[in-house]
Amino acid sequence: MSDKTMAFNRRSFVKGGIAAASGLALGALAGCGSAPVKSQAEPAAGGSSIALPDSITMADVKNSAVELEPITDFVAEETYDIVVVGAGCAGVPAVVTALEEGATVCCLQKESIVSANGAGASCVAHKYSDPAAVARWTSLWAEENLWRFNRELFKYWEERSDETLSWILQKGLAVGVEPNVCLTGESVYLDGLGTVAVCKAIQPGNQVLMEALAAQAEKDGAVFHYSTPAVQLAQDESGAVTGVVGKASDGSYIKVNANKGVILAAGDYMNNESLLNRYNGDVIDWQPDLINHTGDGHILGALAGGRIAPGPHPRQIHSLFSDDRVFLATPILSLDPEGNRFMNEEVVMTDWNTVMKYCYPADMKKHLYRFLDSAVEEKFPGVATVEDVEALVQGTIEGGGERGSGLGVGLATYKGDTLEELLYNMGIDDPQPFLDGIARYNELCASGADTDFGKNPAYMKAVDTPPFYGIINNPETLSANNGGLLVDEHYQVIDAEGNPIPGLFSAGVNGGDVCGGINWHMPAGSSNGHCFNAGRYTVIYALTGGLTPSKPAKFEDVEDMFRDPNGKFMWDKPELISHDIPRW
Repeated sequence: MSDKTMAFNRRSFVKGGIAAASGLALGALAGCGSAPVKSQAEPAAGGSSIALPDSITMADVKNSAVELEPITDFVAEETYDIVVVGAGCAGVPAVVTALEEGATVCCLQKESIVSANGAGASCVAHKYSDPAAVARWTSLWAEENLWRFNRELFKYWEERSDETLSWILQKGLAVGVEPNVCLTGESVYLDGLGTVAVCKAIQPGNQVLMEALAAQAEKDGAVFHYSTPAVQLAQDESGAVTGVVGKASDGSYIKVNANKGVILAAGDYMNNESLLNRYNGDVIDWQPDLINHTGDGHILGALAGGRIAPGPHPRQIHSLFSDDRVFLATPILSLDPEGNRFMNEEVVMTDWNTVMKYCYPADMKKHLYRFLDSAVEEKFPGVATVEDVEALVQGTIEGGGERGSGLGVGLATYKGDTLEELLYNMGIDDPQPFLDGIARYNELCASGADTDFGKNPAYMKAVDTPPFYGIINNPETLSANNGGLLVDEHYQVIDAEGNPIPGLFSAGVNGGDVCGGINWHMPAGSSNGHCFNAGRYTVIYALTGGLTPSKPAKFEDVEDMFRDPNGKFMWDKPELISHDIPRW
């Protein structure tokens, strides 16, 4: 081991905030000045005591891959311009951008493969949008989140989103990944202000896209260390982050230096029980959709002097296990697994979990049984045609289709010429409670008033016109927690005084608090879109100090992908475009 490597060991980690009890209190280092970060001493393994910053606890660390004791032995040392922690929807775009900007780049990935989430990403097409409408649209989303909303970070995505989406689409096409569909139905016309032209591309899966991009990046010179979680950050005597320590699968450590910046893009903390309890406790019993998301990036950033955004953090508990997304905000009749109506169906998909928290027993499967009929065009104009619904149907039993399980398998859309046939096809073995629930709802519709739950009379539409359709939705899995390290307007991690920590950035759900609502109430596709965007532009800023790509993408290069067969966008059809923000 070289003298230079030895110098890195104790001095760097003490300055960076990882100190044994006999040394220096970490919390005091992290928050020097007039606004110190409170610290707490907790017993550590071996009987020593380590002081931690206020935003994390020893339990958080124990549930993560992070290691506190200074690491002194490395089997290898490497140096790059950019070091990325995490290969997902923020990390992979960061790697690809670094290469495109002519930089050397390395990515430490905890898993043995790329790990990405979701499928869709959206943008505001500024060429076709009116600035006054976009400004109002932004405020409407802030209001939707009860003003728990980081306008600066939202605009960071919105202003660059069309460049980023164009760029990611073209990069995907270059490696053979073509989007399944490109849509403009989220666009809005705001009276007196004009159009917000929103484009959304749905990939075969972001996992597919990110794997292909990462494979190409390796061919182009990027270095990926898979099965190598980041366990410590290195800082120099000034507090600047200068590198990362990764732990290989054989237990050895590598030191990876960063000349320009470290990008924390390690995902969320849904698998870290102590972090989840503290920042999002009322979803602790919901099934995590991912594994090994233990908040490593959050903890590393906090140990380096950063702060985790105050909770509660918005969660995504999305029902994406069937193809009925067109109905996720349509107020059709909903029943629980016992056939009982339990809510005003004006509640949209993003908030189903909140209602279920109070109305579903802890041991009840978190499924919804939703019903509509063949008069859908008349009852819910502009939502879908019968042909649209038929395209979602999984097939009748007689036609060779599979019967649903009723509780978890075969989450899909079903059809029946009678309600009894429909319920059988949905896998419901005891139909009577459901028949009773539907009958009660139809009575309320006929009366003109929902005396049970107070739904708007305009949405009280009986289920009475055969054939009938049923949808099984499952909002039981936690897709993401969207609260990360506090960052500035460039996604650079900030300390207790609001000053950027040199060399340290955080992107994706690991960085920032763009949405602070209880649930993720944001434009559809913005979740992945802001991950792509932050991953891309943090690298550009780290390398150049600015926000201008050397090879910017143009929306014009991809806009034809969003036109319908007649060459039109949704905003070209004023009779169809929404006059309010679409709430899923």
